[in-house]
Amino acid sequence: MTDQIYILVPVHNRKAVTRRFIESLQKQTYRNYTLVLIDDGSTDGTAEMVVEAIADCSVIKGKGDWWWGGALQQGYLWLKGADVASTSLILIMNDDTEFADDFLAQGASLCKDRTKTLLLAHCYSKQSGRLIDAGVHVDWRRFTFEQAATPDEINCLSTRGLFLRAGDLMAIGGFYPLLLPHYGSDYEFTIRARHRGMNLMTHPSLSLVLDEETTGYNSFATDSRRESFRRLFSCRSVQNPLVWCSFVILACPWPWKIVNLGRIARGFTQHVREIICRNPTSVSDAR
Repeated sequence: MTDQIYILVPVHNRKAVTRRFIESLQKQTYRNYTLVLIDDGSTDGTAEMVVEAIADCSVIKGKGDWWWGGALQQGYLWLKGADVASTSLILIMNDDTEFADDFLAQGASLCKDRTKTLLLAHCYSKQSGRLIDAGVHVDWRRFTFEQAATPDEINCLSTRGLFLRAGDLMAIGGFYPLLLPHYGSDYEFTIRARHRGMNLMTHPSLSLVLDEETTGYNSFATDSRRESFRRLFSCRSVQNPLVWCSFVILACPWPWKIVNLGRIARGFTQHVREIICRNPTSVSDAR
């Protein structure tokens, strides 16, 4: 008997990207799965396209303000309210990924007889083919996040192709969408899982490819100070200082909380200086 897999996939207004994901899903040799589409207010027909392709999927509808952390929290609440066996597998996926026909079968096989384990797929760039993610090592003393050199070094995972048991998900708990609406929500979740006795692992036989052209703001440089600050504090910004402060408060060990909050403050000050020096004062900025 095969394990039932519940696949949580947040989507928002990128129908063509989501279609490629669905095409990979339809080709799976492993058929005992339920797709839980978390549609955060799409207006481009994304949800309708998915339902047409996979008629028995479940759709959770939002209004466009959930972001990644909020969408996964909705998925967590859906699973909590559904009659999901604790031994069922949960798979959290990004819709900007593609994967081989045996992806689900490989994941289920690697998770066989495992509990208290979070299993992450190796992630490769669609554009360059390089290995992007095979598990992360967080060094709180230096406040760095680097790809783990060995499996033993992994103390943090993304949620891009993450398998775990439903019972373990409930033991870990949900997400913090108000504090970590998007970036950092996955790292905080997996760090918390490790603190609660879960094993974090990856395996080279389980892999997917990521379309790197779909990611958020890595730069806030614009011709306008107002727009630069808006981008810096956007949920899509990987440098948002408020999100980083929330992440440190929630996930960082006590000996390094104050030190790393100070680092964030210094980084924010530097960003402000760069914005001011780069952008001349305009009439709209001065108002």
